[in-house]
Amino acid sequence: MIKATLNVQTEMERTFKKTAINFHYEFNVRHLTNVFQGVLMARMDVIKDQDCLVRLWCHELERIYGDRLVSASDLEKYRAFVQDISKKTFPRTQMTKYFQP
Repeated sequence: MIKATLNVQTEMERTFKKTAINFHYEFNVRHLTNVFQGVLMARMDVIKDQDCLVRLWCHELERIYGDRLVSASDLEKYRAFVQDISKKTFPRTQMTKYFQP
């Protein structure tokens, strides 16, 4: 999960550059910290299996990174590479339901 989150961070930095219009497209270590804080705040009785943990991780990514994106096309790009990273990192986890349009 750590490696996958670092991959998401790297992809965010590479794909979404800071511009005059999107001056808030600046991603740093604080965003990584916020993802893990959100995951670690979950109660143990709520996380019943690996699928639940991965869905929580995707939710935290969406909350930290996805909520900063301003256009629908940027959000589509973001969701595409998060889906790709989650499939590669967690191949046994069923995420098609989570990533439905």
